[in-house]
Parts: sequence; structure tokens; C-alpha cells
Amino acid sequence: MGRLTWFLRPVALAGLALVSSPPGLPQTSTCSDMEDFLRNGQIGAQHGIPVGVTLPSRATIEYKGAQHDAAIQTVDVFKEKRQTTHGIEMNFHDSWKYNVAGYELAKILELNMVPPYVERSVNGQKASLSWWVNDAMTDAERVKQKLEPPDLESWNKQMLATEVFHQLIYDTDANRTNLLITKDWQIWMIDFTRAFRTNKNLQEPKNLVRCDRKLLAKLRTVDKDVEQIVLAHQPIDPFPVHRPTAAVQFSGDPPPSVTGPLEGHPLDRITQINVRISA
Repeated sequence: MGRLTWFLRPVALAGLALVSSPPGLPQTSTCSDMEDFLRNGQIGAQHGIPVGVTLPSRATIEYKGAQHDAAIQTVDVFKEKRQTTHGIEMNFHDSWKYNVAGYELAKILELNMVPPYVERSVNGQKASLSWWVNDAMTDAERVKQKLEPPDLESWNKQMLATEVFHQLIYDTDANRTNLLITKDWQIWMIDFTRAFRTNKNLQEPKNLVRCDRKLLAKLRTVDKDVEQIVLAHQPIDPFPVHRPTAAVQFSGDPPPSVTGPLEGHPLDRITQINVRISA
């Protein structure tokens, strides 16, 4: 997957760490450090990534004497209806904003399985920039090479967490190429541009069989935080009169950042996840 140098290591979100930091970046960097790096560093030449239909690119960022790569996505497409492998999807939206929303939601849930994503303008165009996970393979590559994790209990726990998260955000493009695995067999979820759909129901409820107690506890306490995340990263709606609104009520008018009906609100799905796993 290109240059394989340093990689993320699973620790508390307050101290997401790098195994080997270049000069200028702290040995143990927090999510806030990485977000600052992505937002303010100088972006080098961009190169296409040969994976993904949204035409993402990769660039090296330099900031305060340190360098690290980032994935850049500018896609922001709306279609009133789109033919998919599952049928016709109404009000289709493929947007970089959902990447940032997914990351912010993972932070609230203290789910240390999503690399930092930030919003930034690149060559005059709004985009999401994500921390490049080095020294990693995709889960598709793992399956192709017939590799098995050394610790099945840890692996299964991570995979169950990814299933809960994908069901929560209703990610219609969750696939093995969007799961990265580092040398220590830590799983990182990437690319949520086709998530946060308006469907109130779960995509695959039968896949929800267990959940880490800490994650389940967070799911039961984050309603207001989740609402703010979705509102803050709501894509602009080019056809607001044609789109259904989600079942979310406000005590007053929605915040001014909302430019169209609330899309993809996961509050209803949180309730169903809690019921499904607690049953």
C-alpha cells in the first residue's frame, strides 16, 4: 500500500499513538495533534489511489518539520434515485462530509478504530483529509492471502465492533477494502461517504449478536452528542422539497448549519441496536 513506515497503535483515544514518530511530532500523538497536523500542514503533490470509486487521492503533508501522508476525498454527489446492487436507492448522497461525521461519532463512542478525519479546503474545493494508516493491508488482501489473526478473541471483538458501527451509521458501502489491518492486527475503518442513510431500520440486524460492554454503555448515553454530530456535517441538499425528513424533533428551529432536511440520523438505529443486543 505504498510507503510502509509507521503505523497507528490501539490505545485510548486521548492518546492515539504512533510507533515511530518523525522529528517534530510527539512520540505519543493525540487525536487532537493529528487533526491539527491534517488541518494546518502544507499539502504536497496529490496522487490517485487505485482503490475506490470516489477517486480519492493521496498526498504527503509537512507540518512543523514532520511528514505524514493523508487520503483526500472531495466527492459530494446527490442523485434523486440511483440503481444499486440492492435495488433503487432514493435520495442518494455520496459525500466526503460523512467521513468527518463518522470519525467524530467514533470519538464520542470512544471507539478507537477510525483514523482522524478533518474538513479542509484543497485547491479551493472542500474535502475530507484522513490520517494515512501505514504498514497496513486491507481485509480483502488478508482473505486473499488466507491469513488468520493470531488472537481470535481479540479479532472477533474488533469485528463485532465494526459491525455495530456500520449498522449505526447505515454504511451502504461497507466492504473488506474499507477495513485496514496493521501489523499488530488492529482494525481501522475508513471511507464512510455512503453512510448515514435516512432509513430508520438496521441494515442487517441479524449480524448484531454481541457488543463490547463499554461500547454498549456509550451507545446508551450519547443521544444528544450524536444529534449534534449529524447536524454539523449535514451535506447541502440541492433538492430539499423532494427529500423526506428523518424522525427527529427539535425544541426550536434547527441550528443554522443545517441547510436541508436532517439526513441519516442514527438515533432510531441506536435504540434498535440496544434492543437487539440486550435481548
